[in-house]
Amino acid sequence: MSVFIDRTFLLRVSPKLARFTQKKSDLYNFRCPLCGDSQKNKTKARGFVYRKKDDYFYMCHNCSVSTTFYNFLKQIDERLCREYQLERYKNGTQYANTPSPSFTEAKEKPVFKEKIQLDSINSLPEAHFAKSYVQQRRIPEVFHSQLYYAPDFATFIQSLGVEKEGLQKNDHRLVIPFYDEKKNLVAVQGRALGESKLRYITIKLHDDNQKVYGLDRIDLEKPVYVVEGPIDSMFLDNAVATADSNLDSIVNILPKDKVVLIFDNEPRNKEIVKKINLAIDNHFNVVIWPEYIDSKDINEMVLDGFSPDEIQDIISNNTFVNLRAKMEFVNWKKI
Repeated sequence: MSVFIDRTFLLRVSPKLARFTQKKSDLYNFRCPLCGDSQKNKTKARGFVYRKKDDYFYMCHNCSVSTTFYNFLKQIDERLCREYQLERYKNGTQYANTPSPSFTEAKEKPVFKEKIQLDSINSLPEAHFAKSYVQQRRIPEVFHSQLYYAPDFATFIQSLGVEKEGLQKNDHRLVIPFYDEKKNLVAVQGRALGESKLRYITIKLHDDNQKVYGLDRIDLEKPVYVVEGPIDSMFLDNAVATADSNLDSIVNILPKDKVVLIFDNEPRNKEIVKKINLAIDNHFNVVIWPEYIDSKDINEMVLDGFSPDEIQDIISNNTFVNLRAKMEFVNWKKI
């Protein structure tokens, strides 16, 4: 029944989806309405709705958005989304990413679904190399109790009940836990503390979890700063991290007008330049770093002598949108 409801509402919203077509059973293709798809080639259609078990999901091969059909519909047609929400609730086919209609607001006490069974950084001896690493990165002490040391990252991941192939044994890593807004553990990131082909490994506890660090500590009444690395976010007020360079994917969770995207300062990186240009075209608030900043990211700025307050001021004074953002971006990029 849930697939039938999803299909019904997809067909109802389809007149708003350019080049909408059905490729095969439970696979639909159209131009992505979230990023606008290709502006040069109007025939390109890289948005797909597909079936996974008993629900529909959406993904775009241009902007890399991957989300539930509910979240997709909410951004396209809020009125139809409310009707869809009620229909699934009425038929008892509601799923995790389709919240119940809020007839009354239920206040739930935050709980941890999982606990990190590792030594926290602040509990380690002063001479421990993991503690020295955190101190050398100048990570604020307030986070030392929320970071952990795993002497064997593969064994730690296994203890969480997650199967992940390819992890090395005896791989020492700094562990950064990701919690959702209700304090549920949803993912973990391991930062290599020794020689490794992969500096960072980020693993979700469930495929449907959102991979965003910092959701448990943000205030939606203030601007939310979005960066790539969790460590970078620790130096900013009210920040989250996507753990990759697809910062605009935050719209799966937070409203566009609430966020400021802070990409790494890499004006010669073709991929970063492309993503910033796309974010500007999609009317995001973005930070365009001033010419005098040579540091690649926020943690490097701290290591280069900038204080978190100074960095916050630089960000505030260099946040732009639309035409002004495009003008600053053209002056910033080096390719």
